[in-house]
Amino acid sequence: MDERTRRSLVVRDGMHSAELEGGRVTDAYRRDAQDYIDGLIDEDGLIHRTRVRYGLETA
Repeated sequence: MDERTRRSLVVRDGMHSAELEGGRVTDAYRRDAQDYIDGLIDEDGLIHRTRVRYGLETA
């Protein structure tokens, strides 16, 4: 399995899990997740963008 496929599966599973728990996956997150899948950002970048979006502390 190549890296892009692995990332796509990780994102898909995470979004599915969030939705099963009653969460909503926003369009903004989907765009950031696509950047992650495409290799434009790494996992830390995806987490950072999400935390900034919701005004959470960043490391």
